[in-house]
Amino acid sequence: MLKINTLRTFCRPFLGARFGLAGLLGSAAICAGLILAGCAGKEESADSVEFLQMEAARLLKIGVRDGVGVAEIRSIVGRDTLVNRFEFRRPLERVVTLSSSQVGFMSHLGEAGRIVGVSDAKFIVDSAVYHRASGLEPRTSNLEPVTELGSGPSLDFEKLLALKPDLVMDFATGGGQDDYERINSLRIPLMLTSEWQEESPLAKAEWIKLYGMMFCGAGSDCVGRADSIFKVESAAYKALRDSIGARLAQCDSLDLKTGCLERPRVIAGMSHGGVWYAPGGNSYTAKLISDAGGRYMWAGDSSRELRLSLESVMALADSADVWVNPGAFSNSEEIVAYEPRVGVVKAFREKRVCQNDGRRGPSGGNDFYEGAVSRPAELLYNLSECLHFDPSGASKSPIMGLLPGISVDSSYKWYRNIYYF
Repeated sequence: MLKINTLRTFCRPFLGARFGLAGLLGSAAICAGLILAGCAGKEESADSVEFLQMEAARLLKIGVRDGVGVAEIRSIVGRDTLVNRFEFRRPLERVVTLSSSQVGFMSHLGEAGRIVGVSDAKFIVDSAVYHRASGLEPRTSNLEPVTELGSGPSLDFEKLLALKPDLVMDFATGGGQDDYERINSLRIPLMLTSEWQEESPLAKAEWIKLYGMMFCGAGSDCVGRADSIFKVESAAYKALRDSIGARLAQCDSLDLKTGCLERPRVIAGMSHGGVWYAPGGNSYTAKLISDAGGRYMWAGDSSRELRLSLESVMALADSADVWVNPGAFSNSEEIVAYEPRVGVVKAFREKRVCQNDGRRGPSGGNDFYEGAVSRPAELLYNLSECLHFDPSGASKSPIMGLLPGISVDSSYKWYRNIYYF
């Protein structure tokens, strides 16, 4: 368990406080005129900030100190945890976003016009951002083009410097493709976001509150707008989750054909080189499956990620009713061509495979990683439909009857059964 008693007012470049099993590895951050604390070099008590109570997010804190918005972000990198604190003294105007989810939060909040740089336009789903990054924006637009910068070893630092961003938003995985340390060497204000490491859909969605503070400041209208967006999504998610749970409790002993829901046994992930990579039982995907009325077959595991032998997964082949997130494959032919042995999986044989690529951008970008992050209620509804889809046609949409009185836009279709949609 990580404990922090004090945090430094950030004056020197780097990433913040870095802690791990080896103890304190470093402490510092970025110092810029419009973000971060005053650069006096003194220690600041973590208790000097009035942090708000977060409903679900565990890696983000937001609060206020002397009328100034403050955010504290934790990123897990291997055995270490990077801790950064930022103060937003005025709204940010020019932001570089190097992950799809960052674009998704800004788009949902109506602030995507502040994006001036992205890693690669082909991954963008938001049409306005895509057009600006692809040179398709009308010349009459008052928004400047969005610059493609690349990522990892291919990141173009000259282009990045030329943009003169107020902030570069990146993320850290601990892998060889991480580029945040090189970006930091340019002395450009840098923020690592870690919403992708949260363990539930609501925890990830709550990060929209950070963006409300970044672009408006504490107590302003778009902070309220971000809070409102999350409150609506959270209420709808919980209502739908509870409705699904109640229906399952009533119908556990009945057949799907009677109009009840089954609780399907679900596997996730895919085999690569004989190793099956899957979300652990303490992961975002496991939580989403459970709330959608599925029984995740590795729910008892306490990790976020699993690496299993293909043989051990094949031992479960006849028990898997539904298979979700089968790698990056779009149809059954691609799956079995890549790994023929998965053809014996019950879910594959019975045509109950749910892929998350149902919404794509102009160049194929997957909206599951962009737009879905801030719409957990719609995502829950969508996955529930796919999990409980009856290939026999006896029940076309068993979830639809649960919607009256619940504010969910059912038009979002990230998940699809690869055999039928």
